[in-house]
Order: sequence, then C-alpha cells, then structure tokens
Amino acid sequence: MSEQNENVAPMNNEKDNLVSVEQEVEQETAESKKVLDKQKNLVDKLCSVESELQLIRDDLKPKTVTPIVPKERDSESENKSVTMPTTGKCFVLKHVFKNVSSLKHPDRMYSEKEEHFGVTWRILIQRNMPHLGIFLSCAAEMDDRKMSFDVEYEVKFMSTNTGECSQKTRVFQNLKQKNEFGYKGLIEWAEMEKDFLVDGQLTAEIHVKIKKTTGIYKDNLRSFDETMEEFSDVVLVVNEEKFYVLKLYLAAHSPYFKALFLGNFNDSKKSEIRLTGLDDDDFQKYLEVLYGESAIDEFTAEGILMVADMYDTPLVIRKCEEFLLEKSKKSLKKMLNLSTRYHLEGLKEQCLGKIKSVADIRSVLPEDIRELDPSIMPELLKKSLALHDPPQ
Repeated sequence: MSEQNENVAPMNNEKDNLVSVEQEVEQETAESKKVLDKQKNLVDKLCSVESELQLIRDDLKPKTVTPIVPKERDSESENKSVTMPTTGKCFVLKHVFKNVSSLKHPDRMYSEKEEHFGVTWRILIQRNMPHLGIFLSCAAEMDDRKMSFDVEYEVKFMSTNTGECSQKTRVFQNLKQKNEFGYKGLIEWAEMEKDFLVDGQLTAEIHVKIKKTTGIYKDNLRSFDETMEEFSDVVLVVNEEKFYVLKLYLAAHSPYFKALFLGNFNDSKKSEIRLTGLDDDDFQKYLEVLYGESAIDEFTAEGILMVADMYDTPLVIRKCEEFLLEKSKKSLKKMLNLSTRYHLEGLKEQCLGKIKSVADIRSVLPEDIRELDPSIMPELLKKSLALHDPPQ
C-alpha cells in the first residue's frame, strides 16, 4: 500500500501542477486580452482625438474665397442710372403724397418745408393732363436778396413692381430769381398710377447737391485773397477761388491740415493745393471763424459745420455748437439732425430736453422712421413711454 500510495502521490502532484499551469496560462491570456482591449480602446480614442484635431485644423485654415467680379454696365444702363455725389452740400427731400388720384388739372400738392444750409426747400407735384409734374421748390426770397443756386438733383419714385427707387431724371440748373425747377410732364399720369401709386399714395424723393450759392451770405469779414500773399506760405484753391493762409496756423487747429502740410505727402511741399468737395463761400466763412471773426449765423452755420467736420477742426465745431445752443432759431427737428450728424452732444442733450409731449416727438421724426439716428431712438422711446404711463 505504501508503494502504491507513493506512486499515486506523484501523479496527483503532476495533475495539480498541470492544472496550475493551465490556470496561469488562462490568467495570463485573460490579462493579455485586457491589455489588448485597453490598447485598442486607447488607439480608438487617439484616432477620435486626431479626427477632432483635424477638424479644428481645417477650421483654422484660410478659406478659399472666389471674388465676385461686377459686370460692366453698358452705355444704355449707364444713362438710366447715375449716382449722385454725396460729398459737399447734399441733402434728400422725401415725402409721401396722399390721395394723389384725387388731383385735378392743374392742382398741386406740397411736401413739408425743410431747412438745408440756411434755406427752406420742398417738393411739389402737379397734375398736368395727361402727365404728372414734379418740382424742386426753394422758398428763399431771391428777388430781395438776389440769391441764386447752382443745383444738381435727381428725382426718384418708389416702384410698386420692383420695390426700389426708380430714377426718372437728373438735371443741373441755376435757380436764379425763380424758386421752382422741374418738369411739368415728367411721367404719364396713367403710368404713375400703374407703377408707382400704392393705396393712392406716391412716395417721391429728390436728391439735391448744391454746387454753388450766390447772394445768401453776408459780406466777407476778412480777406484771404492775394493782398495777404506776403503773410502766407501756401495757397488753397476751392472752386477756382484762391485763399492765402499760413500752414502752421491751420495745422495747429486741424489734424487734417497738419498731416497735409507737415506729412510726407506729395502735396506737402506744394505752394498751391486744391481742395475739393466744398463751396468756396463755406470755406471763406470757415476760415473767418478760425481766424476769430463772428461769421456764424442762421445761413452759414450748417455750411461751416460741414467744412469743420470735414477738416476735423474742434475750435470751429465748438463755436458753431455754441451758436446753435444759444442763438439759433432753427426748428427742433433740424437742430436734432445737426446734433447727430456732427456729434454735438451738448446740442443733442438740449434738444432731447425740449421734447415734452407726443407732438414734440412727432415733430422730430423723419418721413421714413428708418432714417432716424439709432442713438436717438432709445431716448424717444423712453419719453414716449413716460408720456403714456407717467409715474404715480
């Protein structure tokens, strides 16, 4: 028995060893599988991260943009549409004429008067069978003051077919001792009713550029002509008028002239420089104010402001604002318009302070509410809410 037991014992030990080895192999295999699974997961994650990184790289790459080349316009389309200049003494009259169909020959309708550059203007339409006439009307007393205006303007109607303004005419005229210019037969009445009339209303615009004014301003208070040549070092030419001035004096008051006279430009060394986009009378009054003269009045204020803003001249802008704050009799609507156009914060605050009723709010609103300066809209809304729901 003992020998058998001794023989059985080694066999059992070998079986136990075999089982142990198999378990170890299985365990190692299981662990290896876990490692492989982890590696696979890691690779998958790395691939995912790489894909995300590639997407980010693609987003950061400069995009290829295909430029759109505008088509050349033919001569016929060029004649149909002409862009009015927007620099200088420019403004737009716009009005919605109501119940136009009720007009009988030769009845007229007028838009509200608007002041621009010291003079009141308006649109008038007239039924001249079988046509519609439209006119630019200047309300200045030309016979008394011998005023005249060289004006360039275009007439536009809002089309019901295209929803856009359709240009009808563009002219250059001299308004001299006559306060109306336009056409008695601009468009056939039937065409106007078909293409431009909406619920009996006609939306009309006249875009105006004043090229030259005569007889509107008072006599000059200071000379800048050739008599000042020995006291000047540069000549500025505006509409063929020559102004003899000192470079350093203008440069001290205007960053524009500082760059022009003292910068590295071709014009910096010239003894005669031409300025464009302004009226020589406005430039004359601008220089007068810059040199200490009292040249600002109801007629000159807007023109001087335009030049001072163009040439970034704080001294002249401040003097114009002082006049508007203290002396001007312009309408509240006009004053508010000037304050936003030329960034006159003191004047804007004063104008808003004068709005105390719904009627005041209506009086400053433009014909097209979308043309209201965005900085004014919140203030008018607050005032409107306060008027409709006053504090208890």
